[in-house]
Amino acid sequence: MDAEQLRERVLELEDLRARSRRLRLSRERLQPRLDRDRALLAARTRLRDAHQGDVDRLDRQGPHRWIASLDGSLEEQRERERAEVEEASQRVEEVRARLATLALEADQLDGDIAALGDTETPYQEALADLVLAARAGAPRPPVRTTTEPPPEEQIVTWAERRQRAITQRADVEVLLPQARALVPLVRRITARIPVVAAGMEASAMATDVHGAAFWSDGLNELRRRVAAADETVLRLREEVDSSQLPDLPLPDLAGFPAPSPGRLRMVDYAEVETRMEEAQRWGERVLAEAEALVAELLRLREELADA
Repeated sequence: MDAEQLRERVLELEDLRARSRRLRLSRERLQPRLDRDRALLAARTRLRDAHQGDVDRLDRQGPHRWIASLDGSLEEQRERERAEVEEASQRVEEVRARLATLALEADQLDGDIAALGDTETPYQEALADLVLAARAGAPRPPVRTTTEPPPEEQIVTWAERRQRAITQRADVEVLLPQARALVPLVRRITARIPVVAAGMEASAMATDVHGAAFWSDGLNELRRRVAAADETVLRLREEVDSSQLPDLPLPDLAGFPAPSPGRLRMVDYAEVETRMEEAQRWGERVLAEAEALVAELLRLREELADA
């Protein structure tokens, strides 16, 4: 096939791919409703069974029936419990009917998705074939009478732009979970810093009124957490370097107060306070940078949604 025929083929596959993605999105949105109604059905079934158990205890010989018969309320209690069973059964049937409709819709979507099969691989292969065919097309004329690029260059540009967008979207899907995992990790570190600072301050007020003693700076526990966060950022940086994404605002974890150089790593309380303030400023900055990274990846995902 020539470049123009391949381009038509790519457009046909693109339509199939778009349809498959719409179906998959609909299926993903349907699943939470299925899960919610299944949980609701189980809860309402348990409630109905509990009411039925109350009726059964009143119908058979036993302490519940005997106590109710003493004050003459047996029939009244029995009618009340039966009414509650009836109401609970109606609610169970309502959820069951809705769940059956949702399950039918899910089955139809699953069938449509299966019928389409893998639309992504043929589409990307057709794009690659289109680029090769366009580059192997007719040579450029020696004199150009227009500023527009020749058709084969337009095709190559369009196809390569599509390929790049697809690759970038895949890169974003890989990076986003890692960036999201970094945010709570940094948030826990940031939340722990004032706790450590308050403990150090309370200890000094109780035992070192004149500030004459020397203290551990109390940040060793947090340094281990910072090292773990730094490993996450390192992996993110490696992923970004190997991707086709533009430069991303990765958090800079440098600047957390280092241990004192002494053998016992002891400092006076004034320096402890200084280190705690530095740690808090570090936490606020790094948390803001981690959240900014997630926001940028979400923006890129939205921008590349049609890729």
